[in-house]
Amino acid sequence: MSAVTLDAEGLITFCNDCLLKLTGWRREEVIGKNWFDLFVTPQDRQQAHTAFAEIINGNASPHTIESHITTKFGEILLFSWASTLSFSRLGKISTLTSIGQDVTRQHEHEERLRKLSRAVEQSRNSVVITDTNGHIEYVNPRFSEVTGYSAEEVIGRTPKIFKSGETSDTDYKQLWRTIIQGNEWRGVFHNRKKNGEFYWDDTLISPIRNELGEITHFLAIKEDITEHVRLKQEVEERNQELAKTQTLTAMGRMATMIAHDLRNPLSSIKMTLQIWGKRAEGDWGEEAAEMKQISLDQVRYMEIILADLLTFARPDALAPEWLDVKKLLTSAINTTQKELQESGAKITEDYPPQLPTIHGDATKLRQVFSNLITNALDAIDDVNHVPQIRIRALMEVNGATPAIRIDICDNGGGIDPGLNGKLFEPFFTTRAKGTGLGLPIVKRILDQHHGQINLQTNKSGGTCASVTLPIGPIES
Repeated sequence: MSAVTLDAEGLITFCNDCLLKLTGWRREEVIGKNWFDLFVTPQDRQQAHTAFAEIINGNASPHTIESHITTKFGEILLFSWASTLSFSRLGKISTLTSIGQDVTRQHEHEERLRKLSRAVEQSRNSVVITDTNGHIEYVNPRFSEVTGYSAEEVIGRTPKIFKSGETSDTDYKQLWRTIIQGNEWRGVFHNRKKNGEFYWDDTLISPIRNELGEITHFLAIKEDITEHVRLKQEVEERNQELAKTQTLTAMGRMATMIAHDLRNPLSSIKMTLQIWGKRAEGDWGEEAAEMKQISLDQVRYMEIILADLLTFARPDALAPEWLDVKKLLTSAINTTQKELQESGAKITEDYPPQLPTIHGDATKLRQVFSNLITNALDAIDDVNHVPQIRIRALMEVNGATPAIRIDICDNGGGIDPGLNGKLFEPFFTTRAKGTGLGLPIVKRILDQHHGQINLQTNKSGGTCASVTLPIGPIES
């Protein structure tokens, strides 16, 4: 401890070796000198003089204070002083003796801790500190702002409360192996807030060691990247839409070329075959008649392909009107009547009374339901039981907007679950014959009507195509 005694004039009458060693002065250089001129920094000198005078004059009592002193070499140290007074025989204050301790390093350490604490408290990243078993000991305000959990609600608990179930147990085990071995781990979590919302965390977890190098805690710094992920997904979706638009543009050019270069030759071939068909079959033989019919069927099939290409590549604008759902579905059934009869399929209809009308393009919606009925027929083409198609319409009032749902179900083999996401991709087909444009055309038309379609396999077998159309006007 350092010690110094000042007389009533502020002159140094005593100082110990500890103070001399810390400040670099020799005893003969300080005894009899003014304390304030020699040891007090110029900026503090006036305030120190005033405080000393108040004590010497009896107007203030000495108390523990912290003040700066300067060394012989200009270094400034922070001292904590405790002072006592000595009195003369007449009762007057004669000297002030102060015992001091250099607290410069301690103050610097506390200042660093204060700055670090403020930085953590004010950080825009979430900060979590756990013990070596993963129990939370500290979270900063940003953590509570992001997750909705207060510090009191999570202290003592483990981060399992934020799990969304998307990160596997294997990934968590790998995380723990990494940090227990003293290494940093970095990754992204899809976590759950207190209110049930999901958010994305870019997380860095580091071990905290004591003076012996032993791991005592783990520090997790988490950046909320939810908005970044959302924007990235939005960019990807826009890029996909752009690629889709570019594909459709190229397809439109190709379809125009096909329509121009193939339709006329096909029409000529078809007309020729039809003229031949008017001749008596006996005139040219049974085999030739069969080949003629096969050729005519193939021409018609090619015309269907061309029509699908043109419909998908160059969608027309809607011509909406108010439509009776039952009449619309009956019209679609009539369109496929020939195929229904050839397959021997039994079709049943279930419509509740007083269904509201829908606003849509009759021709396009008829094409939607005709395509779905044709798909159902294809699905039950090779079943060893009586093929059946059930068409049902019903009201849906669960969502924000009332809607009508039309189900077209068959008793075929059902859908392979692995193909469900691909069925609406252009040119994807599971059939030997087919363009792979039927369902994409259906979805395109329903998108124009702000509708939806869902395909699912029934528990009892077969597939159900559910079309949902909103009730209310649509933009033309």
